[in-house]
Amino acid sequence: MKLGNYLKARREERGWTQPEAARRAQIEQSYLSKLETSKSYPQEEIFDRLVKLYDIKITELNKIIDSDEYEKLSDIKQMRKLIIEQKQNQVTVIKSWLIAGLAFLMLSGACLAVAHLYSSSQKEYFYRSSGIILPGEPLQIFKITNRTVDNNDLEMSKKQIEMVNRIAQDDITTLIYRGSSYIEETADGRRFYELQTTKDASQQSTMNWFLVPGLMFLFGSLGCFYISHRWQK
Repeated sequence: MKLGNYLKARREERGWTQPEAARRAQIEQSYLSKLETSKSYPQEEIFDRLVKLYDIKITELNKIIDSDEYEKLSDIKQMRKLIIEQKQNQVTVIKSWLIAGLAFLMLSGACLAVAHLYSSSQKEYFYRSSGIILPGEPLQIFKITNRTVDNNDLEMSKKQIEMVNRIAQDDITTLIYRGSSYIEETADGRRFYELQTTKDASQQSTMNWFLVPGLMFLFGSLGCFYISHRWQK
């Protein structure tokens, strides 16, 4: 609502004609007519008279008249103070929405990161050790059991039988890649583990449900940024 329309409405609420209201405000009727048609805006002294005459509450006026009317009333002390307070409140509101938007954005990023982290495919690595290798023996000592030996080579046949008897197979499945092979020390010697197979790990638990709050927080942050932008206008 324009200030002129508001002044006219307040006059009519009291049942006063323009001449009667002009006389009470000690101004010309023609001037009051210009004020009510928004062809002119009151100076500070005249504004104060009308505020007292119509019992106008500045806070109420702030809620009713259009925001573009403020600039035309900026020379009036009461309105100037109101404009400053309004701008300060506007800045506070904008900051609040921006902070809320940033908080929602960080929460969204955290939720989406958790969902992606736990839903990303992992691999299982299957390692095998044939037995304990004694000090001084080569790492491939148990490979001898797989060789084809001539029946006349009795010494090699005995060695094969000995290594077969020493087989104590140990299998390890892990999500950590430890290379194509690795060594672990034991009380009696050491074990030589070799990579056998690699496969996709089955997920024991999923965090896909984090996608829902993640998207909600994301849209919430966009909403906060949009509202803060609208408040600036």
